[in-house]
Amino acid sequence: MKALIPRCELKQHLQELFFKKWQNLWDNGNTGRSVHKVLKTVNLKPVFWTREEILFVTGYGPFPSLLNRFHLSDSDSCACGEVGDPIHYATSCPLTLSWRIRKPSTSLGSLWYQRVLDNPNSRKRIISMIKFIIDNENTMRL
Repeated sequence: MKALIPRCELKQHLQELFFKKWQNLWDNGNTGRSVHKVLKTVNLKPVFWTREEILFVTGYGPFPSLLNRFHLSDSDSCACGEVGDPIHYATSCPLTLSWRIRKPSTSLGSLWYQRVLDNPNSRKRIISMIKFIIDNENTMRL
């Protein structure tokens, strides 16, 4: 005669299997890579990002690089001549100088995103910068 596994133990085991499978899908997936840079581990706890922070992390917003990618614009350039992506606006664009954040080194890009979103001051700058870009979308691209 077999002994039955207690319900709580079975639940815990299934939950562990679920999280391992979910983490594997998240690590090896083709979508959500920009968010994966920031959120490396799957979790049931919600992330309370504003709309502007989501636009910044995903790159889905009024950015010339995105508009050009989807053939909604002839150029991926910002009005200053550089590629108009979120990192450019946050770190080097003269049009968003008031909200500038230190540029990440290439090897620390993922960690940079995490630190920016963990820092309340940086988050305020990102939110204000994205609002400015949205309000001035037509003047922010070539």
